[in-house]
Amino acid sequence: MAKVDGPLMSLEARGKIADAVVFFPWKGRHVVRQWLKPTQKNSTKQGYVRAALYAIGKWVSQIFCVAQADAADSKVYSLNTVAAPAGMNWNAFAAQGFLNLLQSAGTFITGSFTALVAAYSSLATDVLTAFQTNATALGMADFAFDYGYTTNIEAGCQLYFGALACYYNSIQASAPYNTIPDSWAASDVDAFKTDMVAAD
Repeated sequence: MAKVDGPLMSLEARGKIADAVVFFPWKGRHVVRQWLKPTQKNSTKQGYVRAALYAIGKWVSQIFCVAQADAADSKVYSLNTVAAPAGMNWNAFAAQGFLNLLQSAGTFITGSFTALVAAYSSLATDVLTAFQTNATALGMADFAFDYGYTTNIEAGCQLYFGALACYYNSIQASAPYNTIPDSWAASDVDAFKTDMVAAD
């Protein structure tokens, strides 16, 4: 049943009418859409999508936590805020580079995501260690799903995805952001971690 404020003028409506439409507020707007029966389909493809979104989300949330805790915003937060197009939230922009990269190959489920995980795994040993060590220092943790993409996604891999997002978003024209993370040295990874927690 729909809940309506100011029923004659329909100032605000919330809820569903039959199994046809749903009224709800979204970002300060009153919207309506077709009602869809909620499902929790744990398919292989859903697992891949959720793993990718969760991995990049963990990196974005780390930037947000630092930004909330510190009086001065971190360099990565500031760079993403400045580079975000008008009308786009910084966190959506921060993840956009990574998500666009996944979609660019046209094989998101079967190729791109596993290829990026494989690219991370094939980094030089010292760079791989730097990503993992710095991610752990930031408080990031490994995770795995029990369906879809079930392989453990290391904290370092999540940080690597964040580095890819910064590179493909072109947040800055200087090192390390102007070079693809696949070619970073361990010192570049250390600098990236510092930029995530320290102001410019």
